[in-house]
Amino acid sequence: MALAETDKPMKIAIIGGGFCGILTAINLLRDREQRLHIHIVNKEYDVAKGVAYDPHTARLLLNVPNKGMSAFPDIPDHFLQWLIEQEPGQLAAKDKLAHEFSTRKKYGEYLGQLWRDELDKQGYNKRVSIYKDNALDIIETGDQLQVRLTNYPDIVADVVVLATGNDQPNFTSGLNASLKNSDLYFGDPWKKECVENLGAKNDILIIGNGLTMVDTVLGLADNGCKQVIHTISPHGYRLKPWQEDKEPYDTSILGDDTRLIDLVKTINKHRKIADRLDQSIYPVVDFLRPKIQSVWLTFNEQEKQQFITKLSSFWDRIRHRLPSQMHNFITDMCAKGDLVTHKGYIVSTVNTDDGLQVTINSDGNLKTLNIQRIINCTGPDTDITRSGNELLSNLAKKGLICPGPFNLGINTCPDGSVITANEQHRHNLFVIGNNLKGVLWESSAVPELRVQAQKLAKRILVAADNEKLRIPEPV
Repeated sequence: MALAETDKPMKIAIIGGGFCGILTAINLLRDREQRLHIHIVNKEYDVAKGVAYDPHTARLLLNVPNKGMSAFPDIPDHFLQWLIEQEPGQLAAKDKLAHEFSTRKKYGEYLGQLWRDELDKQGYNKRVSIYKDNALDIIETGDQLQVRLTNYPDIVADVVVLATGNDQPNFTSGLNASLKNSDLYFGDPWKKECVENLGAKNDILIIGNGLTMVDTVLGLADNGCKQVIHTISPHGYRLKPWQEDKEPYDTSILGDDTRLIDLVKTINKHRKIADRLDQSIYPVVDFLRPKIQSVWLTFNEQEKQQFITKLSSFWDRIRHRLPSQMHNFITDMCAKGDLVTHKGYIVSTVNTDDGLQVTINSDGNLKTLNIQRIINCTGPDTDITRSGNELLSNLAKKGLICPGPFNLGINTCPDGSVITANEQHRHNLFVIGNNLKGVLWESSAVPELRVQAQKLAKRILVAADNEKLRIPEPV
């Protein structure tokens, strides 16, 4: 895989070795012509798995059926075929398998196999270097960028891709500030430590009632949790199963709405019709989801703010659904009293000899809970000005990156090329993944991320071929 000394490959540094980083690299490596040296900086999790697919609990399921989980948008059944290759006996039940949900662990195995297979195919004109290290800063050196690492020499690159994944949740109001560095508070719900070494006394409190909460509850249960698990959020627990036991609504009558007012009217109109017919509204959301990025890009700033204020809560509630078995698991725990979900907020926390005394406002009523640990499952913080990622924090401080619209992620062009604090369009610095939320809105799940990775790789390869990157036309 070594390049000849006379070659001058394009040098690409990818910060992050999870789904976005590795799929970008795979798409670059699939091109057999360009001379490339790809540097991947990845610290904590196995390359290709990241936090999402190296779960703390083996039973955690994907939230998208197998048919939607191909790593390649142009090969839609790629993951499904891979599953059948692992167990050929499943071929007869392919249609059923397409609508089932695999474990995150299994999907991590799939991504790992893709990565190993791609590395095995490479010839003389490709080289991959992997650094198990942290990227601390990026220095501009003429037309190139110098990536500063903790333990290795700097990487000088023609292009840098920020595939840094999700940041930790923001520290929640109502918590005593001293908890931030306490062993009673777990600010990263994706780490194994948050579900391990449980005490025999006192209950557990999870902040958040979304998908991460469900994953954490399952992890606690699998680690022998005998105490009551409490969850709390402003809207309470509202997750729905992936499929309703109803006839699906006919989406063939839907149009292509691009204005916010039309989109709101469409959703409200068809929701009412579906309720009247006792049909599931889910197909309407599933129909609109692939279009939502392009619709979002047509909104003006006022419309985007209105969408966030008036429609995002409904959209997220119906868009982020649970596999039926996970929904049944949570329902059963609630029925047994092992899980108690609260609609409200934390009022105060006080340290005790054996944990915490937490006062919550639950549906207007003050309640006191004796808690052994608090786990923050409110979702990744998207405000880079508060980022715990040292690289993003340093880049933001000097203006090389700046917050995206509405303080969501990083400000970029729709193709992910960075727009700096002084509104310069960077020709060699790109963002992929959840940090594009403010620009694209839907930018967190495989169906969107695989398209981003493919398009970004193509843009970089075209630039390599043309010997310079071109600023994209406004969308």
